[in-house]
Amino acid sequence: MRPSGGQDVSRESANSGDLHDGEFEMVGFVTFPANHVAERAQKSLSPALPHAALVLVTPDSPVLSVQVAAPQWASQWLSAVDWTRLVGKPLLDEGGAARLDLPPVLDGLRVAGWVARAAGCTTAMVVGDRSDLPVSASQEKAAMRVVMGAAAQMHAIDNYPPPGTLAFLRALSQERERLRLEMRTRHTMTLSSLLHALRDATRTSSAQMSPSGVNRAIDIASQALLDLRGGDNVGGVRDRMALGEIFSETQQELCATLQAARIRMVADLRETAAHVAPAIVHAARLVTRSAVLNAMEHAGADRLRLLWRVTDEELVILVADNGEGADLGADQRERELVDIRRMAGELRGQVDLDFHRRWGTTMTCSLPLHDRRCLRENPAARRLSELRDRECEVLTLITAGLRNRDIAARLFISERTVKFHVSNVLTKLQVGSRAEAIALAHRAGISMVPSVA
Repeated sequence: MRPSGGQDVSRESANSGDLHDGEFEMVGFVTFPANHVAERAQKSLSPALPHAALVLVTPDSPVLSVQVAAPQWASQWLSAVDWTRLVGKPLLDEGGAARLDLPPVLDGLRVAGWVARAAGCTTAMVVGDRSDLPVSASQEKAAMRVVMGAAAQMHAIDNYPPPGTLAFLRALSQERERLRLEMRTRHTMTLSSLLHALRDATRTSSAQMSPSGVNRAIDIASQALLDLRGGDNVGGVRDRMALGEIFSETQQELCATLQAARIRMVADLRETAAHVAPAIVHAARLVTRSAVLNAMEHAGADRLRLLWRVTDEELVILVADNGEGADLGADQRERELVDIRRMAGELRGQVDLDFHRRWGTTMTCSLPLHDRRCLRENPAARRLSELRDRECEVLTLITAGLRNRDIAARLFISERTVKFHVSNVLTKLQVGSRAEAIALAHRAGISMVPSVA
């Protein structure tokens, strides 16, 4: 199914034209619950275009592809209709809206439909009634405005994770980093042990293995060990996202929406080379989108400033507009901050909204790059994070039950150097014996590794 020819309109034309007072009221979608967008659309459209049932179809939505707002006598069979197939995937320009080409009668209901594309999301709206549905010019405008708002909200829903998702993503990222470090230590131990065994073989000149083969094996193992140690930070960067790329994508996405609303945006990112955990990046995009959508509703706003600033401790997001900030009531301010505070709260972030007459409104959100709560609750992990790579290797071998002499042989260093590293490990871990160090390592998740003869 495709939009009917000649009915394609721009977002500007869909929103132009004033209706008579009381004929149509555009109810905001931004803060409405995800599973009730169809009900909100029906409430918005009913005064202008009376109808019995309304269906929203977002074919590409992984969350809510079909929503039905209808009385009980119609909701059951409407829910059984294959709306995705019926509507298809209409091709529209960004900010465009059009009339859907539908059969006039569907299972006893007279129907009419529209489709719109906002923020990259295409949503169709079908209304039905038992009586005829003659649509006037003003009703057409009202329907297009409602479907455009519904499309924008469905885009937000698809990109706004359920409560707890951001916290879970951060925990998953931290666990992945812990496992990566543990596996790196294990591989380092294995390669070191292999090198030790191969070098022993060169000294004994075993008949089963020629010296040339042993030397080649030593070269391969040595290079692998160097690559492993030289790539200590590679895994961490690979598990993180380039903030500059994400900021550019977010900026381009918002520009189209702001341009349609005749709002000029000045965007700036400081520390463009920063790499940030996926949970932080996702939260930053969501907070920015929500704050920009809120700014679009502020009376008198025609300029907007977007800033992302990265420090060693946090990512700060600032969205400021020049609207009439003093006109924001307490209820509206709280509605605007509900989603932002929830998302920031999952990552232990802070949100502040500042508004002044003639100065506009400024939303500031600070997202910590590190989970300080985890560090406070796990002092063992905090102490272990202070160890250097060689000290981590020594501690891992200590947990495996090796003595200083064996550790020296494994790491190809002198026993005196091992004693030096052991002393540093005990000091940094704030323990008085090897047994206490082993217990602390176990609490932090470092398991005992069996020794290799």
